[in-house]
Amino acid sequence: MDWLRKNMRYIFLITIIGFFAGMFVGFGSYFFSGKSTNAVAVVNGTTIPLRKYSLLYNRIMEDMRDKNTDITEEVVNKTRQEVVDDLIREEVFYGETKKHGIVVTNSEVAANIAQIPAFQQEGRFDQRAYFQVLAYRLKMTPMEFEESQKRQIAIAKMRNIIASGVRITEPELQLEYMRRHAGNMKVFEKDREKFSQELLQEKSLAYMNDWYKSINTSLKIKVYTENFK
Repeated sequence: MDWLRKNMRYIFLITIIGFFAGMFVGFGSYFFSGKSTNAVAVVNGTTIPLRKYSLLYNRIMEDMRDKNTDITEEVVNKTRQEVVDDLIREEVFYGETKKHGIVVTNSEVAANIAQIPAFQQEGRFDQRAYFQVLAYRLKMTPMEFEESQKRQIAIAKMRNIIASGVRITEPELQLEYMRRHAGNMKVFEKDREKFSQELLQEKSLAYMNDWYKSINTSLKIKVYTENFK
């Protein structure tokens, strides 16, 4: 269990939806409803199970307690809403991957899992460690976890495809650097690589948001608010 405690932070991170960091667009109009026995939301006819929401929410709250975060009512409400929003985004993106024929093989899932340090002993994948982490920390079955990894790999592929056409030209790079540094180009060459990567990331994110807005109007989302209060 010492090994498990040492890896808790990383274990937590691998199950948090990280593909939507920085996204600022909203959704199509929510249709709010009362309560469902087994769902927190429905996205274009696909149910997001209440269990999935509960696992992620509880994991985030546990991480906050581990870091001695002051958990106020405001923090709780904000976290609940963010978890629902992230799960809806995941479902929207995953639905788009299926529309575009993006495939994730079992071999890709297995390779991805084998590379996660939390599931390794002495640098190699350890099946016993894998099952232990799932049971004691994540409280997920292997099937549930592997499905979650399949989804995130598919979403990563989708994001890469969408952002693959984004380029930063030399004039654009220099002009933006000048704008942000009040015309001072003294250390431009030194900063070039880092600044270029930052600018590319910003432009890719903006491109992603534009794409997301383009599909926003067709989304049909029903949220069962009573299930995450």
